Amino acid sequence: MRLSFFSILLSYVLLSFSGASFAVTIDAVGEAIIYDNDIADARYRATQQAIKQAVLEASSRVKVSDEMTNGDVTSSVAIRSSGYVQRAKIISEEQNGNFLKVVARIDVTEDSQCSTGPTSYYRKTLGVTGFELQVPQQAQLGAISNIARELPKFLADEINKQGYLKALTATNIAIYPDLINAPSSTNYDGSLTDVTRLSEQLGVQYIISGVIRDIGELYQRRPNDKANKDPLPDEDKERNFVVDIYLYDGFSGALLFEKRYSEIGNWDIADNKRVGFGSAKFWTINYGKVVQQALKESALDTSEQLRCQPFIANIFRTEGNRIHIAAGSIAGIKPGDTFNVYRRYEVFDQLQSAQTQLNNANISVTIKQVQPNFSVGELVVDSRILNVQKQDVVIAW
Repeated sequence: MRLSFFSILLSYVLLSFSGASFAVTIDAVGEAIIYDNDIADARYRATQQAIKQAVLEASSRVKVSDEMTNGDVTSSVAIRSSGYVQRAKIISEEQNGNFLKVVARIDVTEDSQCSTGPTSYYRKTLGVTGFELQVPQQAQLGAISNIARELPKFLADEINKQGYLKALTATNIAIYPDLINAPSSTNYDGSLTDVTRLSEQLGVQYIISGVIRDIGELYQRRPNDKANKDPLPDEDKERNFVVDIYLYDGFSGALLFEKRYSEIGNWDIADNKRVGFGSAKFWTINYGKVVQQALKESALDTSEQLRCQPFIANIFRTEGNRIHIAAGSIAGIKPGDTFNVYRRYEVFDQLQSAQTQLNNANISVTIKQVQPNFSVGELVVDSRILNVQKQDVVIAW
């Protein structure tokens, strides 16, 4: 049975209201892996997870700190937004094997610079590419050679479960010609990656890629032992899980975020078992639970990184004073919404590599019709007069 490592309880209590700002209390659950019996460290990391989830709900910014009082760890959070400072309190914790789960009650204040703006109303889209395995031979243990395509699929699922973004998978695509130097490897034309072209093909605003650096075992395994049985509960059969994840802006190709997720799980199953990555059996073993935890953490970080980024959608058709944009009701667009039009230009850097530049055209468009995947908006005058063209974009800040 797959574990739920953190969730948000559906009870929000309105604490105060002042002008455009208000505070809410959110009970959030976070979980972390315990290493070397260090409960304090696991408590800190689990609390951070819960705080990140709560902040996404309230669109606030946080700073975490731990204080030691009479031998007890008190986790707290200072939230600075519109002049308000609130705190968080751990109300319960539970240890299950090498996992620690905490429930934190978090008071957060709305961030007027982000959550009160229209960018928080729309679901941004991102494409998830394949994650290549740096050492393919490491996949022999457990027959998990499908990890390069299945892992990003499960990452996309976790991102979609968060509910703030819409992730699409393109796991047949590998964007790094040189895994060792990723993401700094270059293509034949001198560009770092093909993310701008890929984002246009997929119709997404952002691209996530990654490299699986290490899934090697840390013990002497016996793959050819016919009598090899599942290990005893207290037997250590540790295995690495190290993955680098890269988040790009699809319009400019800029690398917005990168992080290494490094965990160790127990391969508590016989060495000759062929479980395959992502199978029902895989998620029941300790190593699978550790991988799932890392994917949840990555999905949470991705949502957090993009929560205050502007919403951008391509214009794919112009007709009179009407334009069609590549986002619709699935993204949260409604009739009557307004966007700003930005013109797309290509500029060349010192290496003569093309870069995308978006310039404000000082033109607004009002949405009149909405379909699931596209919308139709109206300009004040004919698009030809305003020189609005296909491949220009609309933006909500």
